[in-house]
Amino acid sequence: MDVEELFRRHGSERDQLADATSVSDLYTRQYGAELARWESQLLQQFQEKETARLFRYRGFVHHTRDTTLVLLTPSPWLMEGEFIFFDRDHELPPDGAYIEVVGPRVAAPQPLQDSQTIIRAIAAETWNSLSVDFLSDVRPPMSLKELSNILFERVGMAESSKRVFARLFVSSPPYQDSIGGLTTGIQAIASQAQVRRLLSFIRGVLPPAMKGRQPSHRSVQGIKVRAPRLWRFDVGSYSVNRMQELCVHRKDSAGYREVSLGTLTGTETASLPDVPLALASEDFWVETGDPSQLRLPILKSAITFQMLTPTIAKRSIDSSTEHILYRLEAMRESYGLEERALARGNLLDADALGRPLSTLRLARSTARAYWKDKVTAKDLKHAWNRVLEPALKEFIELTELKEGAEKDWGKGSRIDKFNTKVLKAVKKLDAGKQGSLGPTLNEITEEAGVERHVAAETLARMKDSGVLYEPRPGRYRLV
Repeated sequence: MDVEELFRRHGSERDQLADATSVSDLYTRQYGAELARWESQLLQQFQEKETARLFRYRGFVHHTRDTTLVLLTPSPWLMEGEFIFFDRDHELPPDGAYIEVVGPRVAAPQPLQDSQTIIRAIAAETWNSLSVDFLSDVRPPMSLKELSNILFERVGMAESSKRVFARLFVSSPPYQDSIGGLTTGIQAIASQAQVRRLLSFIRGVLPPAMKGRQPSHRSVQGIKVRAPRLWRFDVGSYSVNRMQELCVHRKDSAGYREVSLGTLTGTETASLPDVPLALASEDFWVETGDPSQLRLPILKSAITFQMLTPTIAKRSIDSSTEHILYRLEAMRESYGLEERALARGNLLDADALGRPLSTLRLARSTARAYWKDKVTAKDLKHAWNRVLEPALKEFIELTELKEGAEKDWGKGSRIDKFNTKVLKAVKKLDAGKQGSLGPTLNEITEEAGVERHVAAETLARMKDSGVLYEPRPGRYRLV
């Protein structure tokens, strides 16, 4: 999709300059085309002139290392605004608060005294907290489907997997004492090189400030200002300890409010993320593209999603947890999983603060995507039935297939070269009995649900790789 087409589909009705590409840092964007629509509205209300000497400002508080100065910005996502000076006997407003302040323009005393630096500021004569009640005026960002379409136009992947990855950009607000965000693990049945290309593409969509750990303070006109810790998007490969911290303990040592994570997983880490996905070779491909062309419209949507924190009633959680536990037990019996598979931090974690909470994060992310301010028991059950349970089932099936292949043909076997539907069909139809001739091409094609030439090509590859043989022409058995 070129820039003009992107603008036509997603820009003209939302922002007259949404097609502009941006290289600016997330927190130091210039006013204008790079701002989300709601930020532009807040900017218009940011400053008013009361009298010849008094100014009125409305904005978000960012604390500095100078205990008499705060930085006031039109948006919590910006580090450009106006410094506010408070006398030492005045109580500072909380970091992140939305306030209104009135006062004259002065030179901040502390920087002038310490380093002869003149920092223009507003001396706070009066200030008061404001309620953040402008959400009703915020235009909803891109829908989940729109977000998925522009993100993965050059990616071949199951639609359900695309929607899960798109939810990473929507994220999920904190719950109780846990950080928010959504975590997705990828078990690469497909080529790991291809999966890494996907992760690299996703990483490139967002600006550097959204990825990895950033300094706790930033310099604004020489004043160290506490950097917002709202949301971070991590993509890549991570250690067991790091993933346990984010996925199981739901803590972040860097202090972010929400952390979304998309990562390649192995045997030790596959069960930790909220949504484990297995990407099979026949359904997955990645074309190279320039992710920076998508940056501005997706960034505007991503930070707009952060403005909404859908609420949820305890009775809805209790009702949906009963439903999930029932389905979990049925799944455990269906796949013959051990009882310990339901233990804390394992694949089918049945703890109320485990997998059901993963369902809650999915439901709240979905609610954000549809700009809903409440999550019902029906939404939670839908998140389990339509997103998490199907992903778990496919993950279990494909993981078992991979483990079985490694057991039969050796660790590191390149099963990504084979169509997994055909491989599953052969393993199911080949009874393994002595003297059996094995299934025919037609039987394998019907069981796999693929076209005949696809099955034939895969069987030829498997034969060349030495994982099956033909005891009689047209009959196939696994080695």
